Amino acid sequence: MRIPILAALLICSQVLALEANEVLDRTIEKYKSMNSFYTEFEQVYCDEEAGICQRYEGRTYYMRPNFFRMEIDDPEQIYVGDSASLWIYIPDENRAIRQRLEQMPFQINPDALFANYKEEYNAELISETDESYEIKLEPKDETDIYRKLIVEIKDKTFEIIGITVINEAGTESKFQFTKVEINKKISRKMFEFSPPKGVQIDEF
Repeated sequence: MRIPILAALLICSQVLALEANEVLDRTIEKYKSMNSFYTEFEQVYCDEEAGICQRYEGRTYYMRPNFFRMEIDDPEQIYVGDSASLWIYIPDENRAIRQRLEQMPFQINPDALFANYKEEYNAELISETDESYEIKLEPKDETDIYRKLIVEIKDKTFEIIGITVINEAGTESKFQFTKVEINKKISRKMFEFSPPKGVQIDEF
């Protein structure tokens, strides 16, 4: 029996959507028991309009409910979030910025990334290999922050190993995570920050 082309395409799209949801649901389940995690990352930021690409390396520490620390090596920058405030410390400029922490970056907190994903995103499985899945998440409602996300999830362990953020202006920020350690023992002091003496402090 021949299946009309349109019907075949509809069947395929339904299968892919089901697979994408299943992968995301298993990933959510993976992180349910997470109290903390540590990961090393590489970030490549490309601005298509300006014709530039920049590469950064660093580490991220996270502890429930919403404490995080991100360290970037070159140029050195430190981001510390302590539930209420976000500190950004830039040693080369002898400057620290303090602002209200309205929302934790979803690159850091898997709970924020996948919270209510079925209501917020259209999910599509766009790539599958023996090692990982790639899922595209497009917001159902317009957002000024990004146009779409591409999440890479490790096969079998369902750990998030990559996130690409693409915004309306065409800029792309790609994170690749290595040495992911869930429930790593992390001292609470990692999420405390006191500006060194003599540092200029700007508050917003």
